[in-house]
Amino acid sequence: MAEQRILKEPTQAIADFNDEGKLQLDSGYVPKIGNRMGFIETIEDTLRAYRHVIDTGDGETFGFDEKLAMREVVQRLKISDLYYMGDEFTDMIKDYGDQFDDAEFNEIRLSEFTRPPSELCYIRLSEITRHVGVKNSGVLTQYFEDGVTSVMLAAPLTKPISIGGYHPKKGLMFQADQTNVKDWPEEKVNAYSNILISVAGAFELINNPRFVISEAAGTRTQRRQMKREQNIPLEAWHKISWNVDEDSVEIGDGDRGGWHMPLHYTRGHFRRGEPHWEDAVERNGIHYKWIEGFWSGHPAYGIKKGYHAPKLKAS
Repeated sequence: MAEQRILKEPTQAIADFNDEGKLQLDSGYVPKIGNRMGFIETIEDTLRAYRHVIDTGDGETFGFDEKLAMREVVQRLKISDLYYMGDEFTDMIKDYGDQFDDAEFNEIRLSEFTRPPSELCYIRLSEITRHVGVKNSGVLTQYFEDGVTSVMLAAPLTKPISIGGYHPKKGLMFQADQTNVKDWPEEKVNAYSNILISVAGAFELINNPRFVISEAAGTRTQRRQMKREQNIPLEAWHKISWNVDEDSVEIGDGDRGGWHMPLHYTRGHFRRGEPHWEDAVERNGIHYKWIEGFWSGHPAYGIKKGYHAPKLKAS
């Protein structure tokens, strides 16, 4: 094929995340920074570590462009909506990504629900760490008026990395042209493409209140401290959870007459199409149309094939 297809196996080694890219802070500077696992703590550690490098210069380890990217992360974290999705979403997001196993970068078609909830967002989910092997990783996203969502990875002890972007009708995008992308190491192609797809799948869930609910992350004391010390608004913090309240289930025509079905994802797929169809893609002279996947059932009745099935709330 002319384009690089997506690879699905996770990796623990990416050229951009080698030892030279790690932040080497003074031994006496916050010894536990970057090792705390909490959502709010991770963002606080990222801000403190990046500011330390920006203020002290960190010798010659990082150049102007890298420190400029750190400044961008610091500035955007203060004004972004902040989202956390725990391990209970791992299986469903992985299942979402598996549907694109045989798709090329420019063939991928995404739902309009993959648009971030606001122009600037930060999201932390287990799938990102799984694909890059960097502890406490999260991504900052920005939505542009032409429909592109950009994605930048940031972690407390690692330099920020621009991953690329995605567009619902144009597929995945990278800073390098496709010729250079094909020359990337396999593990880098693997990690970057899967991060983009995982972020898109996470936003598709976040934008679907039938399946998930958004609650304030952390404690009020933590949020007030971050407001006081980092100037992050109290309402910026969001923890996403499965909606397991059976009273919220609304039976519709698509629910097979009201059967209680567990939540599952019906994957999208290509079917034969015509050249004049919108978003048609061509393979070896044959045109195809992407049929979008969709969510069915409800998490109140479990999650099909899930290892982290949600628990009903105690009455």
